[in-house]
Amino acid sequence: MSISESNSIGCSQLIDLKGCKELTKTNKKIQYSIDFASDPKILFTDAIGNKKEMKFKRNCTVTITSEKIFYNRDDVIIKPA
Repeated sequence: MSISESNSIGCSQLIDLKGCKELTKTNKKIQYSIDFASDPKILFTDAIGNKKEMKFKRNCTVTITSEKIFYNRDDVIIKPA
């Protein structure tokens, strides 16, 4: 998945990554492989300070920058944590 093909959500602080294996890392972004079998989730606060949880429906990849999380809409559920 490339950033141009994905959706994004503002992220002001990453709190926890569970079941997310780091694939690639650059100065500006980290791409993670999501293994659905390990009950993956990402906890973060959004741009206005609300705590959110990103849960996954299947194996996929996500890209995290200092300001956004890029993902495919069909792969995730985002809800208040």
